[in-house]
Amino acid sequence: MSREFITLPPLYYRDHFVEMVGFITSMYGAMLGEEEQAFISAFGELDEWAQCLYIRMSNRKKAVFSPRDLAYQEIGDLWGGLNQLRERGFVRDIEECDYRACLDDRAKPDLLALAKDNGLDVKSGWSKPKLVDFVYRHLAWADFSAGFLRSDHIVPRHKDTLGFLLYLYFGRLSDNMTSFALRDLGVVSVKNRDSYQARFDSLTEARAGYFYTRHLRDLKNGTVMAALADSVDTWPQPATQSTIDLRDALLHQLGLACEKRRDTQAALAFYARSGAFESHERSVRLLYNLGAAEEVKARLEAMLQNPAHDEEYIFASDFYARKFGQQRIGVFTHLLRSAEVLEVDELFRGDAEYGAMQAYRQQGWACHHTENGLWPVLFGLVFWDELFESEASFASEFDYRPQTLKDRNFHTRFATEITAKLSQVRAGDGMDLVRATIAGHAGENNGLFYWFNGLDALMTQFLAVAPPEATAILLGKMAENYYALRDGFPDLMLMRDGQVRFVEIKGEGDQVRRHQLARLNLLRTAGFEADICRVNYRTDPDQVYVVVDVETTGGRPPNDRVTEIGAVKIQRGEVIGEWSSLINPEKRIPHFITQLTGISNDMVRDAPTFADIADDFADFMEGAIFVAHNVAFDHGFIASEFRRLERRFRHPKLCTCASMRRHYPGLTSYGLANLCREFNIDLKTHHRALADARAAAELLNLVNEKRLGICA
Repeated sequence: MSREFITLPPLYYRDHFVEMVGFITSMYGAMLGEEEQAFISAFGELDEWAQCLYIRMSNRKKAVFSPRDLAYQEIGDLWGGLNQLRERGFVRDIEECDYRACLDDRAKPDLLALAKDNGLDVKSGWSKPKLVDFVYRHLAWADFSAGFLRSDHIVPRHKDTLGFLLYLYFGRLSDNMTSFALRDLGVVSVKNRDSYQARFDSLTEARAGYFYTRHLRDLKNGTVMAALADSVDTWPQPATQSTIDLRDALLHQLGLACEKRRDTQAALAFYARSGAFESHERSVRLLYNLGAAEEVKARLEAMLQNPAHDEEYIFASDFYARKFGQQRIGVFTHLLRSAEVLEVDELFRGDAEYGAMQAYRQQGWACHHTENGLWPVLFGLVFWDELFESEASFASEFDYRPQTLKDRNFHTRFATEITAKLSQVRAGDGMDLVRATIAGHAGENNGLFYWFNGLDALMTQFLAVAPPEATAILLGKMAENYYALRDGFPDLMLMRDGQVRFVEIKGEGDQVRRHQLARLNLLRTAGFEADICRVNYRTDPDQVYVVVDVETTGGRPPNDRVTEIGAVKIQRGEVIGEWSSLINPEKRIPHFITQLTGISNDMVRDAPTFADIADDFADFMEGAIFVAHNVAFDHGFIASEFRRLERRFRHPKLCTCASMRRHYPGLTSYGLANLCREFNIDLKTHHRALADARAAAELLNLVNEKRLGICA
């Protein structure tokens, strides 16, 4: 069925603006300040063309406009609209304060020409920001405005007021209303709800949030640092925890900027004002470097006595032990050295987690790569109604993450409901909550997790063996501060004989990050078994390989499809299994492909599709290394077919072509047929999948004679 394309009406952007303003007025009403109310009232008095022109300018990144920039086809009276905007104070004439914005707005070739015309020595290889800065410092505004600006250039006003209104609506900084258009086009899905809550409880709170959010963005862009630093005593007072966090983050960024300028004292002053743990850590490190050992010791002891969270405790204990306890290695290094060690085949190098999964499965564990795909999912499933269905959940239709999590008041607003559900989990009935959510909301978009195949089964298996009390403790901690605990969980979950373990996998050169260590500590404290596993690599003579060959309709996935798969399973040089099938590619096979492979459209007409054989082939591959002659081709096609089914195909790879070049250098050709002739390998019906796979399996044995020192 062909897709139906949606055409937006000519003045769609005006409709969106009116919709946004109407929503804000109805939601916030008298709470809006005088500036916002005056802007909304004055905008409503503009005629249609003036409104359209102002919205067009507001939706663009340009700071300075000429009439030719605004010659939109749907606007009937350009000059009348511009005159009204000028008369009503919605635009102003360009001024010297707009100089840098004018330069930023110009293309790089224009800037080079401008500099050349004014005798400035610039280089074409300079970046645009460097070029802008140079011209700004060396070309006077008067010279620029006289030669390169016309008198009809204008600058839109009230952009800060408009930015604040958009912040009230979206809860984030936004320069335009593109989201509305994407919604109407069906590109962005929204969930129409019966009611919304105001995003902010007061105008003061909203203005503080806007101030800190905007300046965090500006500071990242390398601007306003000096003005911010000078005005720190006049910053708005944050009234909520989320706004306090924004203020602390801004102070921390200013401290980091001062460190880059080697102004240590200024950095310490900003860190001292910030309540962020990261600022406390930087203060301790800077003070220690300055020789203030006693002050550092006192700060660390205070952190240890009353840590804000696990990460602070881990940092303080580690730093204290290394600097004042004569312990030469840190907690992280000690933990790595004492970790369980798994040895896996060297071909898993670069994919330590997958190699560890195969090793654990050989030990009888059911192994799942959960990482952050377990606890946020379970949290969302258990508390779905409170998170997504309550009146306190969202502040606009574009919100996906619940407002109560952002405000960090979820645990207080829904204290009764949370207590009841955690009691149910403690009683071992958590799966009832999970199943109810899956039955009623499976597949619904949300801001916490993605639905995936096997989610129901994973939750069932986990809750069947997980200690109920420990599970309830973890969920309760997440309810208190979800965003602090949504990531950093161990890579793998292992289950066996009613036991569950969590394991963080570290390969060569990997480090344990503090938030990962904190999650391990959290799991252990709650009552789970949680450890680190270190992976070492070796050549494993018992490793299982599956040598694969695919025939296709052409050479480029995903446009071309698989027509046949042949696979040979090898262990210690012996064939221990074979798998093959013709496959209906669900498209015609070109004549030249049939001539090459002998596989015709008639042969595959009644063959299974890839979807039909996917599970069987995946089972055959389980735990094996994927081998092929020119492995990128065969693996690429198989992976593409699995992606069509929204499944991941993940195996370490070995290429017999590249490996033969490495271990048997100097041959004239490394094509499959030529290698078979060189080493007297029987190759019948070349370009049929199983025949080619069998031949490549012989090459694998030759490679492993060199690589592993075993006999074929």
